[in-house]
Amino acid sequence: MTDKLYFEDIAKGDRFAGATVTVEREEMLDFGRRFDDQPMHFDVEAAKAMGFRDVVACGAYTFALSSKATTHIWQQWHFLPSGLGVQLDFLAPLFAGDVLTTELEVLGTRPSSKPVRGWLETILRCTNQSGETAFTTRAHFLLQGRPGGKGE
Repeated sequence: MTDKLYFEDIAKGDRFAGATVTVEREEMLDFGRRFDDQPMHFDVEAAKAMGFRDVVACGAYTFALSSKATTHIWQQWHFLPSGLGVQLDFLAPLFAGDVLTTELEVLGTRPSSKPVRGWLETILRCTNQSGETAFTTRAHFLLQGRPGGKGE
């Protein structure tokens, strides 16, 4: 994409559609086995004993899905290395086969203390196929300002 957005191009209230991602069973189970030894993430009987209908995705896998879902958005922006104050809220369990639709909303903007860049305060909402918000991610991201803009 050649027409990437600069900090000045984005305003409070702007919304960006992320990718739709599917919770893949084998990927979720493998991730759970490798990175989270809580049995409800890879053992069906253990998950059922805890009141779930099936194994549930672990938090780290959920965060990985949110990263995958937002790659499309970052490619639209003059994005700088950042991602401060990341807060994940797990609101509903994720199961294999769930399809997540993602949308990022800009909650606020402010210029950086360094010239020609600015901060976005954002929330990413991931909604499952039933319309239920499964999780949200709040974070602050740094974007490049328009060359020749204020402070340069």
